[in-house]
Amino acid sequence: MLTQAEIDALLAGAIEIEDPENQARVNLAELMGQPTSAPKEIRGSHEVKPYNFWSPEHFSKDQMRAVELVHEDLAERLTSSLPSFLRTNLRPRVVHTEQGRFHDFLKDLPQASLFHMIALAPLPGQIVLTISPDVSHVVLEQRLGGRNDTGKKQRGLTEIDQSLLRGMVEHMLNDIKASWSKVVAVEPGLEDSTVNQHWVQMVIGNERVMLITFELSLQNVAGTMNIYIPFTMLKPIANVLNPHDWFSGRKERQTDQESRQTAMNNLSETSLMVRVFLGASSLTVSDLGQLQPGDIINLDTSVQQDLMMYVADKPVFLARIGKKGKRLAAQVTSAIKPMGLDQILS
Repeated sequence: MLTQAEIDALLAGAIEIEDPENQARVNLAELMGQPTSAPKEIRGSHEVKPYNFWSPEHFSKDQMRAVELVHEDLAERLTSSLPSFLRTNLRPRVVHTEQGRFHDFLKDLPQASLFHMIALAPLPGQIVLTISPDVSHVVLEQRLGGRNDTGKKQRGLTEIDQSLLRGMVEHMLNDIKASWSKVVAVEPGLEDSTVNQHWVQMVIGNERVMLITFELSLQNVAGTMNIYIPFTMLKPIANVLNPHDWFSGRKERQTDQESRQTAMNNLSETSLMVRVFLGASSLTVSDLGQLQPGDIINLDTSVQQDLMMYVADKPVFLARIGKKGKRLAAQVTSAIKPMGLDQILS
């Protein structure tokens, strides 16, 4: 809709249009039979900004679904890690996702909210994590060894309270790293924690963000945990935010070599049962009933024959039976099939 100043400018001939037939510049006032005047400055006009339709400043449905899947995985990881930290049962789950301007979401948050600014290097910007005050006070009671009084009026967060809640967020960083590793390798770090909404708004600005809401239920107190992810943070990895990678299982087949090596090093100290199968023989029930100490049973193997060696009930090696000192021993002569420790244990 045109402003009054723009309408006056059109009638005064300050704005020209193109003639579609000869592409010449045509004065609008002359077409309307109005006297022309000198162009006047249009007050209140807005600066024209270019808009790239190939890269719009918002999240696509596929991107939102991919990010939602990342945080559903995060919820499963927190279900395992947070109960040991809080010493009580807790099962977060993703209940809502939405995109919008950060300042619009900020209006809906309580004044006593504690904002945690988390960087996901090397991605630009920071995500914002908040936990509803009801749940935060239950977490504090658990960390301090007290009992939660739901009828007690909630107080403001002291510096000690904020430090304890920061400890919980720092405990979550490894799970955040593991969940995002399916998309991109990141190193999460807690940059700041503050109750100052104005400072948070100044840092994030009026950016478009994606909101992921988790439902938390702790000691019969229900609350939420919100994560705000700026669009500018996800823009560098927009091409890999594809939910079909999860559905097809391609991402799940990727192996974290460092974690695998750590697991194998821990398993190297595990004890396994090793046994050698000497051979077999067939006896009748009558012969079996007449056996006496000292009797000899002929087996279907010879002294020079390699025998089967089983590791964890799986045939792995061929071996010869003999003695080492005063004890019976088995010498490995060959491997039936090269197997790693992970294959033996699988």
